[in-house]
Amino acid sequence: MPFHIHIPDAEQAYLDGLPLSPEAKERVNRFVEGVIANISDQFRLDPANRADPSKPYFRIRQVIVDIWGDGSEHSIDFHVRDDKVAFGVLLIVFIDHNG
Repeated sequence: MPFHIHIPDAEQAYLDGLPLSPEAKERVNRFVEGVIANISDQFRLDPANRADPSKPYFRIRQVIVDIWGDGSEHSIDFHVRDDKVAFGVLLIVFIDHNG
């Protein structure tokens, strides 16, 4: 069963304002709903995906080439808090875009 993904208003506004074409933004939304919402415990708990294994955060990156817009490669890092995973909830606390 997928996790419920919560994105605070400020992070959602950041996502909405990314310099991506509408199609690329839709693919980012699908990544959140399809990949992050269905993240495996193996990925989530892998120390390589955690800046500090003692803290309840993991990072996952999406890389997309916006062929519908500027044609450039964009990487989007999602920093996700997972201390409510037992309740089926993941919280995207920070999003960083490079591209």
